Amino acid sequence: MKKFIRYIVIAQIFLHVINPGSAQFQPAPVVRSQEKTIVNGKIYFIHTVQKGQTLYSISKAYEVTQEEIKSANPQVDVVNLVEGLAIRIPASTVTKEAAIYPRNKEDFYEHSVKRKETVYSIARKYDVNSDVIYYYNPWAKDGIKQDQTLWIPKKEEMHDISVEARKDDAYYYYTVKPKDTLYSIAKTYGVSVADIINANPELRNGLRTDQTILIPKLPLPGEEEVQTAENQVNSVPCVTPDPSHIFNVALMLPFFASYSSEELNVPTDTLSEEGTYVPQLRERGLRGKNFAEFYEGFLLAVDSLKKAGLSVNLHVFDTERDTSKTKRILRELGQIQPDMVIGPVYAEDVNIAGRFARFQNIHLLSPLSTRQSLVNNNSNIIQLFPSRQAESYAMANYLRQFKKGRIILISGTDQVSAENSRKFRESLMANMPVNENSEPLFFKDFRLNDSLLSKLGTILSKEEENLLVVFSDSEPDVNSLVSRLIQRVSLYPVVLFGMPSWQGFSTDLNFFHTLKLHLITPFYTDFSNQQVRKYLKKSRNHYGYEPYEVYSLGYNFSMLGYDIGLYFLTALKQYGRNFMPCNEQLITEQLLTRYHFTKTPNGGYVNNNFNLIYYSPDYTIERKGIISGEPAPTFTITAPFDPSSPPPSF
Repeated sequence: MKKFIRYIVIAQIFLHVINPGSAQFQPAPVVRSQEKTIVNGKIYFIHTVQKGQTLYSISKAYEVTQEEIKSANPQVDVVNLVEGLAIRIPASTVTKEAAIYPRNKEDFYEHSVKRKETVYSIARKYDVNSDVIYYYNPWAKDGIKQDQTLWIPKKEEMHDISVEARKDDAYYYYTVKPKDTLYSIAKTYGVSVADIINANPELRNGLRTDQTILIPKLPLPGEEEVQTAENQVNSVPCVTPDPSHIFNVALMLPFFASYSSEELNVPTDTLSEEGTYVPQLRERGLRGKNFAEFYEGFLLAVDSLKKAGLSVNLHVFDTERDTSKTKRILRELGQIQPDMVIGPVYAEDVNIAGRFARFQNIHLLSPLSTRQSLVNNNSNIIQLFPSRQAESYAMANYLRQFKKGRIILISGTDQVSAENSRKFRESLMANMPVNENSEPLFFKDFRLNDSLLSKLGTILSKEEENLLVVFSDSEPDVNSLVSRLIQRVSLYPVVLFGMPSWQGFSTDLNFFHTLKLHLITPFYTDFSNQQVRKYLKKSRNHYGYEPYEVYSLGYNFSMLGYDIGLYFLTALKQYGRNFMPCNEQLITEQLLTRYHFTKTPNGGYVNNNFNLIYYSPDYTIERKGIISGEPAPTFTITAPFDPSSPPPSF
């Protein structure tokens, strides 16, 4: 109980308190609010009652029945509405896009699109050209809908969006048209394709219609020699910023500081519908405790880097699991102008905050992101957890090193296991490991069911080592297989390869050691590691306790917060807010893993590194190294893990 109180105190000391009354609401007559929240998976508008509004008029504006509003607000007298009362309105089946706030919001009119309005009619209303609206609201080119927000520039000079209007800039701004190519654009502006790509690193993944890109200006006559010298400096992509610069970093985490303790019987780690791990927390009131520990670890990283010369203002927010609160936080962040955002956690909040990060052109890292679909469509999001698909590639990359043995693939019966097994098979077969005579190793695959368990004796070999690769997260199925293998291990030599989730199984560890289990896992907490021991001592000195709870994917919340803080704050210090193209040059002392981020074709960055853990027959558990989860075997580290060693070369 004392520890819980300490977490609440931490949350109250360091969190910015978001006042629900600070949101901006529409005046009467009834105008649909853009504020939304999610309760038990259902989306609601948050509407604040204005003078003269009735339950009937509100229900008509939102196109729902009065009974639906009553049902959504059981504790409120919605018949006798009081001015200023905030009520929930069930969202219609057609979701409407929320506003994204520009950097200099005070220079814009905030126009809420009304029924039957068009970009042309809105442009006439504000006496601007339609192209001006598209320039500041590029998404509007795909069409506008009622209740969406358009940002219309107030100042006359902002209406001029021509290239000439930016003669003092270092770049021209060009919007890509259909059939444009990098070559045609470069030829038009008299620059090289390499010049354009250097100014827009994201173009390495391709050119998109309606994308706005920077075109570097050529030097004026007489300035060419000086400009060339400057370009030689600026052509180096990774440059240390001014040491005196003060960075603003936002931390958005679900502390749930206002919740009371209430048991919530859910497993520690569950699988989402997409087959990715979703960390769950055991107690509703104490689930913020985990993120309080994360925050404590992050603060230790801040402390270390401040001693190393980093100047940073840390802005901390409690998001709970409330999308309307997330939006209010983002409004405040619009004024703070952060250089980086860490958090939020839940997918719906990451999606909202990701749009903010893209608009501000800053990086956003969600500590527990599991849906790669969020990253695929947003180049500003960074995902720390590798995908399930990457597990398949990592396992295939590791198996390619073997020069002898029989590879036997065993797939679970669920759809996720079957799909990951298929990807493993395809990756392995594309570059099959061979023996010393350059002959492919034996390979066969099976389903993990009763039929397989009954005929193990006919599948396994007594002469060669049986390399059993098992793709299954079902603890009962895995335990059944392991128990059968233990009965036969004296006759059939077996090496077992398993999944990250196995770290949370209650299986007898002696069985894992006997079967020489190899696990791939995104993170691994090695309490015998010197760096981990130093961290435990630091935590004990600062907070009076040593973090010990480890989740099935191998991470501890406190250590995860420290690793993330150390890595990404170091990146800010060394390379500024646009640090990701330089991230492979970072050398930091990570506790849980070594990151390797790969840019997705049309989106952000995903970490693809896994730890390779070996349960040896002498009953020790060893981290053998780091292995890549990329489709091709670009690199594999088999040397012992050293968190302070330089990253591998590619």
